Amino acid sequence: MTPHLTFFTELTSDRLAELFRDGRAANFLAQGGHALSMGLLDLASERAAIVRALEARQVPVTAWLLLDVADGYWLNADNPAVARRRYEDTIAWAAREGLRLHRIGLDIEFPRSDAELMMRRGLRGALTLLRRRRTASQVADAERAYVQLVEQIRRDGRSVETYHLPHLLDERRVGSTLLRRTFGLVDIPADIEVHMLYASYLGAAGARAYFSEAPAIALGVTGGGVNAHDDSQSGRLLSWDRLEADLLAAAGAGDVYIFSLEGCVWHNLLDPLRRMDWDRASSALPDGALRRAQRNRRLLRLALRAEPLLDLFYPVRRAAVPVDRSNPAAQ
Repeated sequence: MTPHLTFFTELTSDRLAELFRDGRAANFLAQGGHALSMGLLDLASERAAIVRALEARQVPVTAWLLLDVADGYWLNADNPAVARRRYEDTIAWAAREGLRLHRIGLDIEFPRSDAELMMRRGLRGALTLLRRRRTASQVADAERAYVQLVEQIRRDGRSVETYHLPHLLDERRVGSTLLRRTFGLVDIPADIEVHMLYASYLGAAGARAYFSEAPAIALGVTGGGVNAHDDSQSGRLLSWDRLEADLLAAAGAGDVYIFSLEGCVWHNLLDPLRRMDWDRASSALPDGALRRAQRNRRLLRLALRAEPLLDLFYPVRRAAVPVDRSNPAAQ
């Protein structure tokens, strides 16, 4: 089965212009019938010109909303009002520049500062966030605000796709809110729900353990992103063989996303993608690796079930919980 491919790109306008300057990336998208989810690090006229050119060639472009780093960068429980303003600014920009923007992408991840804390301090950082976790009512208020945003986007004539960390699937299964409260995540409806199953960070088995449950699958990382300038991350990048194996394993999902287009260009992966034989069977992973990945998921779900006990014996430091002051419902 040949899936529909969408490529992420997360570049400033000047670097985006460099990516599309020689025509290879645009030709690849247009000739392959692929879509692009473009991270809106800015709303510059230079970016608009690239979107216009792609749309003229029938390449669907999703407006992937990103915020200022000071506002969390990704969308989360602390910034729904900022996310709404970003959406409104994006739609005004699209109208001014004559862009269609067939879909809006909502990237649900921790606040950028929290992600950096965990990168620096590992488990100690995660325990700090656990102690500072939000109340269930704060998360519920944020989710209601995001539902209203999704409804507004649909009224404006566009569909919505969300990008989630896969552990949300485990939290849903046990009816917990602990991950959302600790990491500021929200669970909201969308027309396409994409789970970021990046073997670069989860490992091949850790990612594939979620494949059968994910409505749409994002694979990676081939390069780029917020860690692009971190030399320690270079060893995580997927080779063609690893990317091809994941693509074949994920093909049954129908909608498959790749992070990122720039990584595929920089590492000469466009031609192998063009020539890919989707009828080949995916290479199997060792049974032991898959069993360990599923065991880790069961352990996570067991920990999530302990949320009531955690609230009793490890209470929230409420004064440290960030609040979206621009959202009246959160105050």
